[in-house]
Amino acid sequence: MIPAPTIALVEVEKASTRGRVSLIEGSFLMGDKRYRFSGIVVMTLGGPSVGISLAEKSEEELKRSGLTQKQIDEIVAEVQRRIVEGDFRMVGEVEFVEDK
Repeated sequence: MIPAPTIALVEVEKASTRGRVSLIEGSFLMGDKRYRFSGIVVMTLGGPSVGISLAEKSEEELKRSGLTQKQIDEIVAEVQRRIVEGDFRMVGEVEFVEDK
């Protein structure tokens, strides 16, 4: 098992927000490659809850690089943690959608 590279940067490129829920799209830089994800952020009384999914192509690339599913799950958890803690860069605009 090879060690997973360190995540250098997490970026959120798009956010669509309605009330306490935001749908996000972004990427993270690991090694010399960028991997894409989409996710949901829900604001709760205890702070934000974040769930992301890797883009299919990104997950396939990580598997081909020799990472195990456990390592990939740890990478996803690290990206989610960084978003919760505000350790990411917002590079796109936030769209606020009105409830009808």
